[in-house]
Amino acid sequence: MPKTSYLDKNFESTYYNKIRPSYPQSLVNEVVSFHRGPCKDLVDVGCGTGKATFLFEPYFEKITGVDPSSAMLSIAEKEKAERKLGDRVRFINALGEDLSSIEPGTVDMVISAEAIHWCQLGKLFQQVSSVLRRDGTFAFWFYIQPEFVDFAPEASNVYYKYCWSKDYMGKYFDNNQREVLINYGGEKLRSLLPERFKDVEMTIYNPSDPDTSTITAENNNFLWRTTITLAQLKQFVKSWSIYASWTRDHPGEPDIADIFINEMKEVCHCKNLDLPFKVEWSTFYYLCRKKD
Repeated sequence: MPKTSYLDKNFESTYYNKIRPSYPQSLVNEVVSFHRGPCKDLVDVGCGTGKATFLFEPYFEKITGVDPSSAMLSIAEKEKAERKLGDRVRFINALGEDLSSIEPGTVDMVISAEAIHWCQLGKLFQQVSSVLRRDGTFAFWFYIQPEFVDFAPEASNVYYKYCWSKDYMGKYFDNNQREVLINYGGEKLRSLLPERFKDVEMTIYNPSDPDTSTITAENNNFLWRTTITLAQLKQFVKSWSIYASWTRDHPGEPDIADIFINEMKEVCHCKNLDLPFKVEWSTFYYLCRKKD
C-alpha cells in the first residue's frame, strides 16, 4: 500500500469524518438491486470511518469493515456503539488487500468506497474473488474532480493544479493511483477485472464531457450536483491525505490550502468565502460478479 497520512496515529479522523460527504441512497439502491442471492455477509474494503459500511448495514445480517488506519477505525467503532449494532458489525485493522482473516467463499458482497486506489489491485481482486461466494457482488465507486459550473474551466484548472499537479499536493499520488482516479479506473483495472469477475458494469459521469450532458438522476444513480462555498472547499481540502502529507513535509511554510483558496477567489471573482456556487463532481462506479 502506498504511504498515506491516513495511517498516522495522530491523523485527524474526527475532522475527516465530519467533513467528508456520504454517498447517495440511490447508489446504495442500485448496488443492492444488482446483487443476486442471499444478503448475509458483506465486507467493506478500506472502510475508513464507516461511511459506506453503515449505509449497507440495513441490508445485510453481518458486516465486516477492513481498514489499515487505527485512527479511522476508532471513529467507526464509536458509531457502531452509538447504533448499538453489537456483533452484527465488526472492524478489522488490516490492509484492504489482506482479507486472509475472512473465510473463503462465504461473503455475499464486497464494497469499496473511494478506497481501492490505495491497494495493490491484482492482490486485491484475488482476495475479493477468494472471499466471495459464487455470483457474489463486487462494487466500488469514486467521486473525483469537481467542475465549477459557473467558472469553468478556470476554477477547475486551479483545482487540478493543486490537487493533481506533481508541483503541489498531487506529488503524493503514485502513478497507479493517478491512473485509477483520473482515468475512471484506468486500463490496468479494466484489464484485471475480467480475470476474476463477470457481468462488469461501469458507469461514468464527467460534467466536462458533452457526451454526458444529458445524464440525469434517472439514468445515473451517482449523480452529484450541489452548491459549495470556498470556505467549505477549504475544509474539504484539509481532510485530504495529500494535504496532511504536504503540511508534514513543509513545516513553517504558508498553508497550501490558503494559497489554493486565494487563487480560487481570484478566478471565481469571489470576495466572500461563504458565497455559494454550483459544483458537479465527476463520479464513477463499477458493479460485477464473481466468475464461476
